[in-house]
Amino acid sequence: MQIPYLAALLPALLGIALAAIAYLAPFGNTGVDGSLGALLALLGAVAAALGSLLLLVGFDRWRRTLTALIVIVAALTTVAAAFLMQWTLAIVMLGVIAGLGLASFLPPRRRTA
Repeated sequence: MQIPYLAALLPALLGIALAAIAYLAPFGNTGVDGSLGALLALLGAVAAALGSLLLLVGFDRWRRTLTALIVIVAALTTVAAAFLMQWTLAIVMLGVIAGLGLASFLPPRRRTA
């Protein structure tokens, strides 16, 4: 496990929860519930979380490429959240990008099981 990538995984998991709330609207009317844009934001948050999970478990072979793809996905999800006026989701997705930047500058630390 590469512990610094938790800084990207945790906001991505929070992003999944926020995007699911926006799409499914269990707490009332969000204004975008059931829309294609909210579904795409949810899929983007899931993709960012899966990519961060791959980096966390030590998928080192394509680390730079996967990091760049996650940054692109998180940036596009941020734009989608801004268009949907889901500002909390947009800030959380920016947190994913910041977490990846932080993880890339920290030394790789592995935790053995």
